[in-house]
Parts: sequence; C-alpha cells; structure tokens
Amino acid sequence: MYPKRVVLACLARTGCINAATTARGMQQIGLAFVLEPALRELYPEPADFARAMGRYAGHSNTHPFMIPLFVGILLSLEQAIAKGSLPEAALNSVRETLATTLSALGDSFFSGTLLPLWSLLSVSLLLAGFTSLAVMLAIGLFCALLLFRAICFISGLRYGLATLVQLRRLNLINWVDRLKMINAALAALVIWHLPLSRIKPFPWTAYALGAAAVLTAAWLVGYMRLPRLLLWAVTTGALILVDLGFIGM
Repeated sequence: MYPKRVVLACLARTGCINAATTARGMQQIGLAFVLEPALRELYPEPADFARAMGRYAGHSNTHPFMIPLFVGILLSLEQAIAKGSLPEAALNSVRETLATTLSALGDSFFSGTLLPLWSLLSVSLLLAGFTSLAVMLAIGLFCALLLFRAICFISGLRYGLATLVQLRRLNLINWVDRLKMINAALAALVIWHLPLSRIKPFPWTAYALGAAAVLTAAWLVGYMRLPRLLLWAVTTGALILVDLGFIGM
C-alpha cells in the first residue's frame, strides 16, 4: 500500500488534471502529473521510474468527475505491475478501455443529467426569490462531489478493477432517464416563474401546451431514443414557420 502522503498527494492532484489539457494528448500531461508521486514511490530507480512514466505518454481522456476513480484503479494496477503479478503490456489496453467506459458514464450521468438538474433547480430557486437556498444547494452539491471523488479514489486504489462491479450495482445509467423527467418538470417550473406568469389574464392554454411540449420532448429523447439534434431541428423549423406566418398561433 502507498504511504498516506503519496495517496493524499495523488488525490489532491486529480483536481488539477485538466490544467494542462492539450489538443493532441488531451489529459496526457495532467495524468502524468497526478501519477508522479506514486510512480516515484513504486520505482525509486531512475530507469524504472522513466519506463513507468513512459506508459502514460500516449493519449488519455476521461470525464473530469471520474478522474479520481480512474487514477485510483491505475495506481492499483501499477502496484500489481511492480509486484510482477500483471504484465506491463496489459496496462495500455486496460487504461484506454477504462477511460472510455468512465467517460461515457460521466458524460451521461453527470454532464447530461445532474448538472442540468442543478442548473434548472438553481434558476427556479433564484427566480422564486430563494437566493439563500440556491447558494446552500451549490455548496452542498460541491461538498457531495468532493466526497464522491474521494470515495471513488480510495475504492479504486483499494479494490482495483473490482470497483467497477460495485459501480455497476449503483445502476447510474438507469437513473439517467428518471432524472431527465425531473429536469423536464423543472424546465416547466422555470417557465412558470418567467414574466409570463404575470400576464393578465394568464394564458393558461399557451402555458399548458408549452409544458406538455417540454415533457413530450423529454419522453421522446429518454424513452424513444429520438436524437436531440433532430428534435432541435424540428422545433427550430416550426418556430421559423410561425415567425414567417406560415403556421398560425
């Protein structure tokens, strides 16, 4: 097991991995920076250390929120390589597959679902005048994210690839569709708080149709797998026709 100072150093550096992103190597330089304390601990000989760093000289990219888990698993694999129980040649294929898998999960669950959920909920709270609640929500979610990153890092370091089995049991992908329906409801709530709600008499028909359209769009994307780009193109085209007077409102 790595010394505590090395573990804490690697965990702290995961927050800086995107500071040196390049168009060619993506997170390549940042990943080497994160792993450097652990690799230097495992391989005190300069030649061994240089060979270990060379294993991460290629392209590397995964979702920022999944970086701690990615790094934790890599450090676990490096321990196995240092002990001779895992061949060096196996690392590259495992690293690339792992990065792609975690990136897909992070893009779907965090970027595509949780971040919009936080944004819509915050906008709704701000429009309703609950500024303090919006600030508390942001702070709470930020702390939860830090805790999630730390737990993922320690789990990946301790259990290695077996952590992916535990991650699969959380069933995060299936939660995406459910949370997107909540996002659709929050979008309707945001519309409710817009100046439209102060129009007298209130245009109930227009509001009901708009809310139904948002919920229908969420259902089409979430369950019917309709491409979002196609839905956007159809909606934009319809609005242009309305503006030109070809479709009456």
